[in-house]
Amino acid sequence: MELDEGSVDKFDTSFLRKVTSSRVVLQSDLVLWKDPETRAIIERLLGLRRPSLRFGTEFGKSMVKMSLIEVKTGSDGEIRRVCSAIN
Repeated sequence: MELDEGSVDKFDTSFLRKVTSSRVVLQSDLVLWKDPETRAIIERLLGLRRPSLRFGTEFGKSMVKMSLIEVKTGSDGEIRRVCSAIN
């Protein structure tokens, strides 16, 4: 099953538009729309709220931020049993 049916080979905002109408595959994606903080970001990315954001620009910034996350290895890190809690 495609997570972004109809737009799997494109880099666009169709996934976000599906989130706004609750037409998503994963429950975790629906949480993006139900949370006030991430809902505001989605609305700004889609131009539904001012000031609007440019999707491609913001995606690029987020990829740079993710690249700065240091991977923990060996005894420096741990795999969490519950993502929101320290083991």
